[in-house]
Amino acid sequence: MTTTPSPSFIPVDNTELIEKLQLVVEGENAAVWAFGFLSSFFDDADETIAISGYNLHRDNRDKARLRLRNLGITPARPMENYQLPFEVSSLPTAYQLAAFVENRLIGIYIQLFAIEYKENRLETLQLALDGSIRYLEFKEKPKALPGNIN
Repeated sequence: MTTTPSPSFIPVDNTELIEKLQLVVEGENAAVWAFGFLSSFFDDADETIAISGYNLHRDNRDKARLRLRNLGITPARPMENYQLPFEVSSLPTAYQLAAFVENRLIGIYIQLFAIEYKENRLETLQLALDGSIRYLEFKEKPKALPGNIN
């Protein structure tokens, strides 16, 4: 009796998977750095956003690093410093950077999703969707309320 894979089985080239997981690690490393940097621009009310973003991206990075280690690969290490894509000097530009980071990560997760093992596809898609929601939240620049002098 010959056994064949089910029609839903998508063979994944480990080389390509490793490349995409390394991209995830590199992107999440940059996001961790960016959210740490952004925390200096947020006031006390918004600082929770930066801290939760930092923790979220650190956790996502650590999961991707673990997957690489399980494949016998050493994950990419974070850089000491990252070049900003534009000057960040105020709360609105801090939100702009947060949106930029989330948008880049969405693209990276979609690339991974396209070649992902079936059992991991749902989680990878969820990471991209969650990033899309955060992107939309950051894309809307904070506005002063009527009567607010800030």
